[in-house]
Amino acid sequence: MASISPSKSGRVAAALIAGAVAAAGLAWAIRAQRPTLPDDPLQLQILADAARRDDALAHLERLARDGNVAARRALGLTLIHRALRPAEGLDWLRQAARAGDTDAAFQLGKLLQGGAPGVPSNPVEAVQWLVPAAQADHPGAAYYLGIARRNGYGIAPDPAEAARWFAVSARHNVPAALFMLANAYRAGEGVPRNDAEAVRLYEAAAEQDHPEALQTLAMAWRNGEMGLPRDDAQAQHYEMETAHALKHPALKP
Repeated sequence: MASISPSKSGRVAAALIAGAVAAAGLAWAIRAQRPTLPDDPLQLQILADAARRDDALAHLERLARDGNVAARRALGLTLIHRALRPAEGLDWLRQAARAGDTDAAFQLGKLLQGGAPGVPSNPVEAVQWLVPAAQADHPGAAYYLGIARRNGYGIAPDPAEAARWFAVSARHNVPAALFMLANAYRAGEGVPRNDAEAVRLYEAAAEQDHPEALQTLAMAWRNGEMGLPRDDAQAQHYEMETAHALKHPALKP
């Protein structure tokens, strides 16, 4: 068998070492290009939901199973929004809500009131979650509880209670709540009729591009309603604003 000269064996060893160093460097570079996942549940939710990062979803699930309440809410919403495991998502939301997470209770109430893909509507359970969240001054929960009280979704209709909860939400300047409270004052439903207050609330909602509020003001100026004089110029202004707002309307809570 031919022997390998010392000089040649040294070159082979050097080449092997160089190759190992290069491989280690490549592995480090790959790891460096893949940033460490954050532990913040909101950031993980964005990565797992909007960016469809399964590694973020797995990390979020680990945090949720370790008892992180915010992670349980984030995981529940992600599983529902991505239509992966909606029933399990509801369970995670319930766990977070039972642990005192007000936003989880709101999200549960909202989902169960209107239903969603994989989430059947359950107005009675929706109210059970909306009530404590609204009592904790959550503006979205107050709005949807107002809707429940106005229309009798899962609870007896009560115009006064509906207006009260719309007012709670409106104090947070929620456009949809401002609009609903304006309707109540205009019709005298649950509150004394007050056209001036209705106009003020419609205008507050209109400033946030709420299409229905803008359209209501356009008609009021066109027809001389709610104590406003007839004014075609004002009506046309609000009609144009309505058309603009319909392209990017104010979102409901």
